[in-house]
Amino acid sequence: DQTEVKLTVDGLLTNQMKNHVVKLRTSIDFYGDEIPYVENANVQVIDEAGVVYTYTHNPEAVDSLKGYYFSDNAYQGQVGQAYTLNILFNEMNFSATDTLRPVSEIDSLGIQVDQRALNEDDNEGEIYQVVLYANEPPETKDFYYFRFYRDSLPESSTNVYVFDDVAIGSLDGLPSPILFKEGELAGVEIYSLTREQFVYFTDLSNILNNDGGLFSPPPANPRTNISNGALGHWQVSAVTTASILIEP
Repeated sequence: DQTEVKLTVDGLLTNQMKNHVVKLRTSIDFYGDEIPYVENANVQVIDEAGVVYTYTHNPEAVDSLKGYYFSDNAYQGQVGQAYTLNILFNEMNFSATDTLRPVSEIDSLGIQVDQRALNEDDNEGEIYQVVLYANEPPETKDFYYFRFYRDSLPESSTNVYVFDDVAIGSLDGLPSPILFKEGELAGVEIYSLTREQFVYFTDLSNILNNDGGLFSPPPANPRTNISNGALGHWQVSAVTTASILIEP
């Protein structure tokens, strides 16, 4: 049996001044091999003051950007403000609200050799960890999403790196889970998350790492903040970035 087709949403708004993006697809059946792009939706974001930011589908008609909706004007989210995503698709309204929480600025990055990787014969030169130095405010409950880049390209690992401040303890001297080679440019991004986004990414990580064993939970869609049965998420985050050339 097949379930009904559902809208899938991948939307991100940050505190960076730029044209932000919302990606829209629909779900497919189990044996489908091509994910349909949504090109006929109405998309807008509204802030707490009622200011409306309209989005247009693929304004420059680039083939690789089908399903991508870009804000008509560059803007940036403000810390502490809530932003609501509204989507009208197939005569149905979908909405989600997320709040932009602050993120600790990266003070600096360092490099260290991962001794376990160094002792492995097949390390292929990937023996260096990036060490992150930043202040983690102890008075607040914080959630973080980390992304890593290798020579300006996103790391291709299927792992999802999300943590709360209890799990990581401190951002000062935190080693990366990704290993790099000498001569590579290592990049790090840290996104602030609300608890709802932390739950979404944790669910996603559990799905990606589910081995299907006897004691594994049955697969289920990640819990979402989007209404009306849509899949995916609407994320509003502050982001801080830094990079370092791996030079021992």
